[in-house]
Amino acid sequence: MNSQTHRKTDFPIQQSEEHRIARRQFLKFACGSALALGAGGVCQDRLFARRVATAPKRVACLDQIDVGGYRLFRYPTEDEPCILVRLEVDRWVAYSQNCTHLKCPVSYQHAQRQFYCPCHEGFFSAEDGRVLAGPPRRPLPRYPVETRGGEIWVLPPRDFVS
Repeated sequence: MNSQTHRKTDFPIQQSEEHRIARRQFLKFACGSALALGAGGVCQDRLFARRVATAPKRVACLDQIDVGGYRLFRYPTEDEPCILVRLEVDRWVAYSQNCTHLKCPVSYQHAQRQFYCPCHEGFFSAEDGRVLAGPPRRPLPRYPVETRGGEIWVLPPRDFVS
């Protein structure tokens, strides 16, 4: 037996067919990839979805917060800090207290009428939550505020009409 026939019997697969992918292998890979991406998307939606409140929340009485003052509260869940600010006698605003950059808590600075994030020097307008300076690119999430019979209520975002 010469070396050429010996090689063909020991290694029956031709080199040109070595890199071919069978249809069944391709379908297994494609289906597996699609399932993995789908499962990842479902988990991501559940883990990172923003919880939307369905009911208003009473935060304080009108006489409890002076002009320029604020009150911290949790909304829509107990894990989400928010801040209610009295800008003027009849003007209230409520925002998420988490900076939109890396979720550090913002504090209110009345003299400048802005929120300050100490982590990376981010600034937000108290008027509308827009970014004034720093690395944040998105405004603070805002909640509508309503006064009812001497009390301040924060409403779900979908009820908010600007």
